[in-house]
Amino acid sequence: MTTDTDAVDPHTRRSTAAKRMRLYRKRRRRGNRCVRIQLDASDIEALVGKYLEPELRNDPDAIRMAVEVFLDDALYEHRYP
Repeated sequence: MTTDTDAVDPHTRRSTAAKRMRLYRKRRRRGNRCVRIQLDASDIEALVGKYLEPELRNDPDAIRMAVEVFLDDALYEHRYP
């Protein structure tokens, strides 16, 4: 009997871990951090229009970019009114 974990190639797992570590080190050198935030539907709808195209409301990458732009706008305005 085999399980899903038996079917995973250990080299793939190792290279995936190595890739995550390289990305982590690159972010750390740049002074960036990765954080996870939870958005509900109303948060995403609030981004639509100014930061997010309506047809992209279900696209995780588009939502991530919209949140980044929103934060940049909010933080830049706060630092330089």
